Order: sequence, then C-alpha cells, then structure tokens
Amino acid sequence: MTENLTNLISDIRSRSLELAGRLHTERAQHEVLQGEINRINEQLKAEQALVMQLQQEIDRLTDALAEAQNKVVEIPVAPKGRNAEEINALVKEIEFCIEKLKQA
Repeated sequence: MTENLTNLISDIRSRSLELAGRLHTERAQHEVLQGEINRINEQLKAEQALVMQLQQEIDRLTDALAEAQNKVVEIPVAPKGRNAEEINALVKEIEFCIEKLKQA
C-alpha cells in the first residue's frame, strides 16, 4: 500500500509540475499577446487621429469648393458674327493708326 501511495504522490507531483509548466507557458503567451494588443491599440489611435485630420481637410476643401462655385461668374458668349465684326473694326482701326504713324 505504501508503494501505491508513493506512486500516487509521484503521479500527482509529475502532473502538478506539468500543469505548472503549462501555466508558465500560457502566462508568457498571455504577456506576448497583451503586448501585441497594446501595440495594435496605439496604432489604431494613430490611424483614427489621421482619419479625423483627413476628414477635417475634406470638410475644409468642400467648403472652399462650395465658396468657389458660388463666386463663379458666367460670361455670356457673344455670337460669332459679332466677334468677327468687332475684329474687322479693330483691324481697320489698327491699319488706320499705322497709316497715321507712317505719315508722321
């Protein structure tokens, strides 16, 4: 019976050492994973700050675009015939001025 008791104690001891080893391994793994979580959370905060900054820039540019669109002044396009007439009148006036300069 003593031998059975010794074997039982030895078996319990080996299992408890095995469990202690597993516990140590799991704690080490937990620390590694916790460090990874912390690193990823910091990265997430940085990315969220960047997103917020970019959103503010988008809002600013959208406001600037809306303001610029409100300031656009449409210039009516003159008919082509009228432009040609104006060009002919300017050409005649320039030719007249050149003739006057030649005479002077």
